[in-house]
Amino acid sequence: MTGAPVRRRLLLAAAGLVGLAAALGADALSGGLVSRLDEPAKALGEQLRSPALTPAVRLLSDLGTTPYRALLAAAVAVPLALHRSTWRPLGYAALVVAAAPAVSATTKRLLERPRPPASEALEHPLDPSFPSGHATASAALAVALAVLAVTALRGSWARVAAVAAAAGFALVVGLTRIYLGAHWLTDVLGGWCTGAALALALAAATRPWLSPPGPPDASTSLDGSHAVKDA
Repeated sequence: MTGAPVRRRLLLAAAGLVGLAAALGADALSGGLVSRLDEPAKALGEQLRSPALTPAVRLLSDLGTTPYRALLAAAVAVPLALHRSTWRPLGYAALVVAAAPAVSATTKRLLERPRPPASEALEHPLDPSFPSGHATASAALAVALAVLAVTALRGSWARVAAVAAAAGFALVVGLTRIYLGAHWLTDVLGGWCTGAALALALAAATRPWLSPPGPPDASTSLDGSHAVKDA
């Protein structure tokens, strides 16, 4: 079985997420229905703040920065690349880590959405707000790690656990940005959609589930079939 059906599904999912991110951006700029949740979410984050919790939240938020994401990506991609004797998993992970900040920064400059008030925030970066860079980067990495885990793990429960852990990582990092007052809820939602779309599109481009040509049992493709050549 060739990779064409898999790539098509990945690209369709990425396109749908891009459309959703665009809709969220339009909603945020126009004060639409979803953005009405921004103020309640901000208020809830402020209510949850405490001297004991804030240091832990800051640490979790830092997991969305490039050094930590690079370490997490390498921890999964390097062993898989060595085991498969192919650059694809490592190249895919590196592209995701590098591209996510660029995509979020470019989108921010296009939309120029103001951040929540600095006087009420524990963290107030100076760049625009939509989409959240942390949410974009963490979602991109989470989807990338999920893709790599699905290709590497054979047991269904192991795959489910890996995907759930990756999703939890993105969820937590995104929510910390609301707690710290650095972003609105819609910024985080838009970031999750943007990051996930990027990782899916790059997966379709690099096909990290494929191994070099070899015996029929040398590798397993994303859809569960044996991949014996780069078709």
